[in-house]
Amino acid sequence: MNRPALRGRFLSRTMTLAAVFVVASGFFHVPKAHASFSETLTSADVGNSYSVDFSRTITGGTLSALGTFTVEKLTASDLTLGWTVGNATANANSSLNPIVINSIGFEGGSTLTRAKITTKGSYFKYAYFPGGVDGFKSSENVCMTGSSKNCSGGHGTLTPGSSDSFVLALSGSFGNTPSITLSDFAVKFQTSEGSYEFGGNALSETPEPGTLALFGTALLLAVGTFLRRRLLPASQEVLRE
Repeated sequence: MNRPALRGRFLSRTMTLAAVFVVASGFFHVPKAHASFSETLTSADVGNSYSVDFSRTITGGTLSALGTFTVEKLTASDLTLGWTVGNATANANSSLNPIVINSIGFEGGSTLTRAKITTKGSYFKYAYFPGGVDGFKSSENVCMTGSSKNCSGGHGTLTPGSSDSFVLALSGSFGNTPSITLSDFAVKFQTSEGSYEFGGNALSETPEPGTLALFGTALLLAVGTFLRRRLLPASQEVLRE
């Protein structure tokens, strides 16, 4: 009897079953594909968080930012988003300093009527509607910045490694079954060599915290079952081909 082979096969089967349990539990979140880079929100998404990654390689380094928003409220006439925007730029040539985020924007659709930052951050204090990041004004109607004038370049204080949080309130007509689509996210950087505007390259829903506990439970069950199998007397082991 080849007991190592038996145990190897048993472990493989156990871990496979555990993987099935984990997947069924929703631990593995596969980001949705967004050909047009958009996210449709409904009232069922209240409490969910979404992340937008921005990255652009230029002469002297790579500009990077991460924007995360949480749906705090969505009714027939109001949408509230809690935003955190971080400057994730690293290893850029010092000749580009200062490297700061100037503004961030997106398209909220034709049903929007108003945008306002109700809880201001250390930098992000103003929202403009209609408005947009420079270079994206034809495809965006909301932008957020620290300037009381507009979302154009020439200013910014969000340096690499820093982040800012604020609350954005949008008003409009979102229907009796509230729904709104956000798309065309873009960010604007200001550097010593000029400004750069570019769109986000990822949009994903953040998995719920409870799914990690489900994964831990599945893993413990798999390991426990395997160890219990190893402790069985040799006479109780049965090889099934």
